[in-house]
Amino acid sequence: MKYIGSCNVIVRWGLLLLMLVSLPSCDFVSSLVRHDKVVAKVLGKRLTEAELYRNLDLTGLSSSDSAGAIDLYVKDWASSNLMYELARDEFSGNKEIDSLVESYRQSLYVYEYELRLIKEHLSTQITDEQVFSYYKENASLFYLQEPLLKGVALTVLNKSPDYEVIKLLMESPSDGNMDMIESYSVKNAAKFDHFTNTWNLFSEVQKRCPLPIHEVDFKSKTLYTETDSVRTVFLYVSECVSAGDMQPFEFAKSRIHSILTEQRKTGYLRSYRNELYEKGLLNGSVKRY
Repeated sequence: MKYIGSCNVIVRWGLLLLMLVSLPSCDFVSSLVRHDKVVAKVLGKRLTEAELYRNLDLTGLSSSDSAGAIDLYVKDWASSNLMYELARDEFSGNKEIDSLVESYRQSLYVYEYELRLIKEHLSTQITDEQVFSYYKENASLFYLQEPLLKGVALTVLNKSPDYEVIKLLMESPSDGNMDMIESYSVKNAAKFDHFTNTWNLFSEVQKRCPLPIHEVDFKSKTLYTETDSVRTVFLYVSECVSAGDMQPFEFAKSRIHSILTEQRKTGYLRSYRNELYEKGLLNGSVKRY
C-alpha cells in the first residue's frame, strides 16, 4: 500500500491506530498463546499473539496491568510501522540511505555467517599450557599500572562501643576472627567486603569503600585505616602486588584466555576469506583489472 502524505490520510490512519489498540484485555491476557493468531494489522503487516508474548514480559503483572502493557505495546508497534511508512515515502529514492541500508544488511549477513562458521568449524578450547606460554612470552603486557590487593574492608562508626575490639580483630583477621567480624557487620549493617581469595585492582577496592582510600606503598598482612568525623574504614591487606610489578598469572589468566580465543577466531576468518578470494579468482567470480 502506497502512503500519500496528506492530512486526510494521516487522520484516517490515526483512527485506524485507535481501533488497533482497543483490544480485549483480561480475556486476551489469560488465553493460551496461538502462534497464528493475529492481534493487529497495519498496512498488510501482522502482529501475531506469539510475537507479542515473545517480546513482552508480563510476569508478575495483574490482569489489568497486563492488559495495559499489551495495549501500550500494540500502540507502539502500530505507530512505529506507520512512522516507517511516512519516513520511507519521504525519503524514497534517497541514494545515501539506500546505500547505508544495503551496507548494514550485508554486514549483518556476514556477521551471522561468521558466527556460524566459528561455531561449526573452529575449536576455541584454550589449554592452561597455551595461556601460561603466552603469559611468559608477552610479559611486557602484564605490568601493573596500580596496586593489586587481596584482603578485607570493613566500615565502622567511630562511636561504636565495639570499635576497639573490631580494630584488634581486623589487625589479624584469621578464620576465627573473620567469623566474628562478619557477624558484627551483619548485626550492625556495617559495610563489609571480603576479598582474600581474589585479586582486586586498587581502584576497584576504592569504589567499594564509602571513604576515599589513599594509595600508599601497601604491604602484605598490614592494616590500613581511613577516618572522617563519623566512620572509619579498616582495610586489611593480606596480599599485594605493587604498581610496576608483573600481574600474577592467576589474575592475568582470564584476559589471556580472551586474547587467545579472539586471535584464533580472527586467524580462522582471515584464512577463510583468503581461501574464498583465491577460489573466486580461479572460478571467475572475482576479476581483477
